[in-house]
Parts: sequence; C-alpha cells; structure tokens
Amino acid sequence: MMSNNWSVRRAIPFGLLILLAQLFTTWPAHAWNNVGHRTIAELAWRQMDDDERRAASELLRQHPHYQQYLAADVPAGVGTNEWVFLTAAVWPDWVRPAKKGQPHKSRSVTKYNLYPHAIGHPFLRAGDTNHALLQNFHIAQPNAEMVLSDSIATLRNPKASAHDRAVSLCWVLHLFGDLHQPLHAANRVTAERPHGEGLGGDHFVLDARGQQINLHKFWDQLPGVTPGYKTVATLADSLEADTELKPAQLKEYRENKTVPAWVQESFRAAVDFAYAEDQIQFTHADALKSGHTRASEIPTLQAGYHDRAREIARRRLVLAGRRLADVLKEVW
Repeated sequence: MMSNNWSVRRAIPFGLLILLAQLFTTWPAHAWNNVGHRTIAELAWRQMDDDERRAASELLRQHPHYQQYLAADVPAGVGTNEWVFLTAAVWPDWVRPAKKGQPHKSRSVTKYNLYPHAIGHPFLRAGDTNHALLQNFHIAQPNAEMVLSDSIATLRNPKASAHDRAVSLCWVLHLFGDLHQPLHAANRVTAERPHGEGLGGDHFVLDARGQQINLHKFWDQLPGVTPGYKTVATLADSLEADTELKPAQLKEYRENKTVPAWVQESFRAAVDFAYAEDQIQFTHADALKSGHTRASEIPTLQAGYHDRAREIARRRLVLAGRRLADVLKEVW
C-alpha cells in the first residue's frame, strides 16, 4: 500500500473528470519543454528495475494514443519502450488544442486536455503590504496538486481500467515536471492585476542574443532546446554525474515527502529568485502593447541570473526524477 507521504487522494473515473473539467478554468502556460519532461522521465527510467520498466511499458500499450503518438518516430539509439515512456511525459502538452497556424487536432485528441498544469500560489511584490490581495485570491479547483495526487491514486488502483491507468501514468510523468518548475507554482498579484500576472508569461526580458523572451519560456528552455534522445541522454548523464546533485546533497529530497511540500519548494524558488527584483528586471506585456515602454527598453537578462537559474533548474529536474521514481516503485 502506498505511503500517506504522497498525499494521494481518492481516484476519480476519467468520464467524470471530463465533466468536472468543463467547470473549471485551466492554466494556459506550459512548463519544462520536451527536453525537460523527457529528461525527468529518463532519470526515473534509469532508477527503475526491469520488472518496473516492463509493467510501465505494458500499461502504456493500452494508451489510446500509443501508436499515434507514444510509439511514433522512435529515434535511433533508444529502445521503443524507453522512448514511449519518455514521450508519455510530453503527451499532456500534445493534447492541447491547436494554436493558430498549427494543424487541426481532432476531438479524439483534445478531449484529454482536461487538467491544469500549474497551481500558481499568489505572492506580492517586494514592499507591497496589500495583503488583502492574497486573501482574496482564488485558486481554481481542481488544481495541479490535486490532479497529480488523483492520478497517482488511479495509477495504483487495480480496479481502474487500463485506459484510465495509462492516461494517469502520463499525467503523473508530466506533472512531476510541471510542479517542479518554479514559475508553475507562483503567481504575482498586484492592485492592477489582482488575478495574477500569468505565471511569467507576460514578463519580457532580452536574452543574451538580444531577443525578446518571456520569463516563463526562459525557464522552460533551461534544460535545452535541441530535440531528440541524444540531448536528453546527455543531460541525464550530466545530472547523474554532478556531485552536488547526489541524494546525500539534496536536503529537500530527504525531508520533503508530499506533493504540497514539493510545490512549496518551487514557490520559494520563484519568489526568492526567479521574480526577485534584486536579481531581475522585466517589462510587462501591457507596457509594450500600450507603447509606454519601447521594445528597445526591455531589460537585458544578466549572465549571473542565467547561471543561477540553470543551477536551480538542474536541481529541480533531479528532484523531480528521483521523486517520480520513488512513486513508480511503490506502484509496481
């Protein structure tokens, strides 16, 4: 039986969740890009034994999009089962409706786009004492914390259908990544924007090349932007070899054992560093749209910020991978 440390909730059947999802607002933001999500899954895969890998692979063969997406275009240098496992971690982003200019996605795909990928706990700007903004802030439910716990419960429920368990496995793989991405756990609120500022998606900086990038996308891309298994494997090798990222060096890995605690780690990383005004300056999208700030006036991201953000991202990836493996080992 799974430990209570995982804060697992009672599983909800997929059909009922379709109805529930229509009642709640979901977050539009993405988290780690494909490289990040696949790397977390790769770290977990490496910690699983043959029986655990076999159980995961057999379950994913029951997934409704196994042939269409999970097992499609397996690259050279990786086995089908491993690549399917890594791609399952990306699947929840794939089922989002097509954006303008993208190929149409059928209802058989987008009907699975049910859940939020973030929770966005509110926080104030440094020096802001308007605590009523926090008290009045509403986090819609179900939120990503709840969805992860529900998905773990469904995954380990022997009475759940193979379909529901396979879909839940994808959400478990994905949300471990999402909830370890700092900007998915924090939402800055102001008097002008009492409902939040969009998880960093509206905050713009100039990168090292002088190109505009929003803060959320900057963090998403920290694992790397070159697609393919080689990128994932190389990053996973680097993370495993990093002496600062061994379990003995990860105090939070030893001490924090619940989904809410992991989210609070991400929240603190966002508030204390990612948004910290002594670390970064950015321009809000509204200032650009109104003409109040010209594009040439967008602040440039400093090299020191990039380096520290990369260190934080590497630590969050390793923590997500280890915790994911721990959960899956208790499932099988």
